[in-house]
Amino acid sequence: MVLKKILRFILMALLSVVVLLLVFVGISVVPLKRTPVQEKPEYTTMMNRLDSLHPEIVQSTKGFSVGFAKESITPAAPAALAGYGNRLGKVYTSILDSIYVRTLVIDNGVQRVAVVSADLLIIPPTVTALLEKELTAIGFSINNTYLGAIHTHNSIGNWGEGVTGVMYGDYEDSIVHFITDRIKRSIVRASENILPASIRKGSIPVPNAVRNRLIKTGGIDSLLRVIEVQRSDSSKLLLMSYTAHATCLFSRDLELSRDYPGELVDDMEASGYRFAMFMAGAVGSHKSNPPEYGKPCIDWMADEIKSKYTARHNILQPVKDSTLFMLRVPLELPDAEAKIAKDWQLRPWLFKAAFGEYQTYLTALRIGDIIMIGTPCDYSGELTPPLDSLAAQKGVSVMVTSFNGGYIGYITADQYYDRDHYETRLMNWYGPGNGDYMTECLEKIVEIFTE
Repeated sequence: MVLKKILRFILMALLSVVVLLLVFVGISVVPLKRTPVQEKPEYTTMMNRLDSLHPEIVQSTKGFSVGFAKESITPAAPAALAGYGNRLGKVYTSILDSIYVRTLVIDNGVQRVAVVSADLLIIPPTVTALLEKELTAIGFSINNTYLGAIHTHNSIGNWGEGVTGVMYGDYEDSIVHFITDRIKRSIVRASENILPASIRKGSIPVPNAVRNRLIKTGGIDSLLRVIEVQRSDSSKLLLMSYTAHATCLFSRDLELSRDYPGELVDDMEASGYRFAMFMAGAVGSHKSNPPEYGKPCIDWMADEIKSKYTARHNILQPVKDSTLFMLRVPLELPDAEAKIAKDWQLRPWLFKAAFGEYQTYLTALRIGDIIMIGTPCDYSGELTPPLDSLAAQKGVSVMVTSFNGGYIGYITADQYYDRDHYETRLMNWYGPGNGDYMTECLEKIVEIFTE
């Protein structure tokens, strides 16, 4: 009799669990809709928004003045690591190399802009929201502060909520304020040492250091994009952007590190540059390509990029004029279609509950005949060739950077939408057609800045 009661209890418990699972699935998962972005009202809204932009770009004949600064964002006590979700909030156990915020402040007598790169996985949306409130206190605003990150997977977390907090450490307000304060301090310090400067720019192929991790035979953007500043006191400054993910270290490596971008910056400063900084480029689908991963990868990647740059830095060309203008455009997005399987997606309300809801933006900065475009995503390097071609037709150069203060997942070539890979299966959140959609937006920005 007792055994029957126990079995009946177990059976009822199992049935209850099954019913709860079925109810949860019923309210949280639906068939994937597969409606292309271009057929949704958000597409029309965004295109109209971009088409209506006719900014007055005031020309200047005074030339550029540039200042620089860096501030440590290495915490006083170990924090969670952000970059690999399977760490589930583990804190770092040692410091391989310290992490920083680096800033260039550029002035042309009419406009002043801060270009900020942080040694973080991304610029967290929580930090962007706080900057938007606090930058005015130092004479800047979010509309003239161009943000980016190096995308190391071994930097600090504790800045995200919801699922992000589960993966990268519980949200800590003190970390968000700490990062924000150091960004503001770097902008102030850079503003205090501005000197007249000339600028050169160029793109140097570094084909051996990157490969396509989504499609072995897929295209790559192998260009190291460079902005070099020569100041009136003879000091030289350098901004570099490259497309290989900063994932030399493994998820088991619980060390705080800037990965290869950090060593590359240090090497350039040791070779004669007073100041160097790095911003992750179109890193979607692009992976470092060393002979060996781990710490040897850091050395090899930095050496490979530095050697290619050193061999060809003489190709850098003077920037043609002293135009300086920044644009920040709200990005219109449809409801998320976050896939959990090939033909199934989370309901949008659950996705928002899990990841939070932030307005995202496209940012663009024109420095003479250079157009920097910031995206809130892992924008695929496979999508940059059309932008380079358009820019060349317009007589300018384009530099796409990622992680500009928001995050919307991976933006990849549309033909791979159904490929069984985490970039396209788990991290492609906004439906088919988003690769062409985002690229069309970036092309319109190039048009706006050159009309």
